[in-house]
Amino acid sequence: MRLDTLDHVRADVDSTASFEQVIDFFARIDEQGRFLHISTPGLAFIGYHREYLPHITLRDLVPPEDAPLLDACLRQAVQTAEVQKCTLHLVKTLTYPRLVELRISPDAAVPGQLMVVGHDVSAWADNEQCLTYAMHHDVLTGLDNLASARHEIERAKREALAKGGRVALLQVDIDEFYRVNQAFGYEVGDRILHETALRLKNACQGRDFVARCYSDAFLILLRDVPDRNYVEAFARRVSDAIQRPYSHDGQTLQLSVRIGAAIFPDPVNDTDQLLNHVDEALALAGRNRGYSFAFYERRPAGSRPDTLRLESDLHSGIRNGEFSLYYQPIVDARSGRVAGIEALMRWHHPVLGAVSPEIFISLAESAGLINFLGGWALKNTCMQLMQWDARGIHLQYATVNVSAQQFRDKRFPATVREAFKLTGLAPRRIILEITESVLMEDPDHAKELLEELTDLGVRFAVDDFGTGYSSLAYLQSFPLAALKIDRRFISDLPVSRNDQAIVAAIVGLARTLGLSLVAEGVETEEQKNLLLSSGCDLIQGWLVCKALPINELTRKFEAGELLPLEC
Repeated sequence: MRLDTLDHVRADVDSTASFEQVIDFFARIDEQGRFLHISTPGLAFIGYHREYLPHITLRDLVPPEDAPLLDACLRQAVQTAEVQKCTLHLVKTLTYPRLVELRISPDAAVPGQLMVVGHDVSAWADNEQCLTYAMHHDVLTGLDNLASARHEIERAKREALAKGGRVALLQVDIDEFYRVNQAFGYEVGDRILHETALRLKNACQGRDFVARCYSDAFLILLRDVPDRNYVEAFARRVSDAIQRPYSHDGQTLQLSVRIGAAIFPDPVNDTDQLLNHVDEALALAGRNRGYSFAFYERRPAGSRPDTLRLESDLHSGIRNGEFSLYYQPIVDARSGRVAGIEALMRWHHPVLGAVSPEIFISLAESAGLINFLGGWALKNTCMQLMQWDARGIHLQYATVNVSAQQFRDKRFPATVREAFKLTGLAPRRIILEITESVLMEDPDHAKELLEELTDLGVRFAVDDFGTGYSSLAYLQSFPLAALKIDRRFISDLPVSRNDQAIVAAIVGLARTLGLSLVAEGVETEEQKNLLLSSGCDLIQGWLVCKALPINELTRKFEAGELLPLEC
């Protein structure tokens, strides 16, 4: 044998040995599943002595319920001569199963032999189960959440139609709960919400479905409802349970509640829009002083003020999945490649169509829903970056807007941490956008909060820069990463010397402080070229791409119309 050939053989042997050492389970078997060879780590993984291998087959390591899957995989591998994959359990050490992904392929060099490579995926499966649980349950109370409640309601409606029964949906809302947080702090408020959840479960006596839909509001689903009197009696029991005094440090607290209810199918209304109508019933209960319960009643259109109707629709819109995130690329103007994206919330009303963010954001703030919507937007943006990563679309970062109310909320840092824990995204890939006015409302609090989250890895950008304080002194005192030039300085940039001077000053300021700079609202080549000549490389606007829903933007990346900026 030639010396160079011998070197190749030795290299192949060394490579195979190294491969076997890093794989959880590697074996060679014949077509009947008998072991011809098994790696040392593989032997340790299944927990058998090597001397015992001649007496067992691969099928003996698989629980009976998984045996047909293994047989099919082996059969396909022999018939097609291609790699086959299956995920099943191997019984480790004769006692407990481990979920393993097996890849089985014929050995082209040795006819009649099959190679089996196994990876332990049980930890991944456990993580997926935890993530699925977290997506359908409320962290604070352990109750089901909005997503889970919607599925349960749809299932109950189908059962009612099939069996000829009726179901009732109740929304329980604690009046002015924010006062508890203001007086005693959010930690006490959370404990009271947790106790409230227990009281609701006890009132249901384990027979009915309870969920926390948002903040201080809960949903209860009753099956096999005989009539309205039954629902109202149940509502009184719930109200009495919550109005019993709560105790804290020797003090007693007493809460009041509003309860709205809707029944399906209901001869009076003949409707299945339970989530919409229970919101309207809750609004009606809120207008009945001294009486905290109301059924949904059909009323003529126009009998309620538009603002109240839209606020009610806002609640139901959250539950019905009418909110979504659109994403607009942030592009390197020189290369045309996408550095990041901005997440923008949209509300598609089933009747009104697209509702302006200027309307629903302020409405959400007044209704106390903005913290929920903001947290939802952050989590979904993190998940979207991870999903794009899995499809080979790797963007450097995403930006998410933070409202003044979110920024003031003491639970905001915990919400941010929860988003990263839930999704596994690196914090450095999220930039939170805040306005100058938010920073200057309480500079000491802002500095402390920014430093806390910056230590976590999150970055901050000042949105609409140039429209507020624009002070070098305040910029130096905060740990910021980027500035976004407001679109009002971009629209007339080619013809306005004032705007050109302002943009030049902002670029110089950003350079001095080592901040990244993004120009918003870029719609023409002339605007882009002027920004480039001024020193602003990152742009965002219709010249590149408008804000698009996830599917459309993904298609643009996969079709090569948009390309990620290489790190």
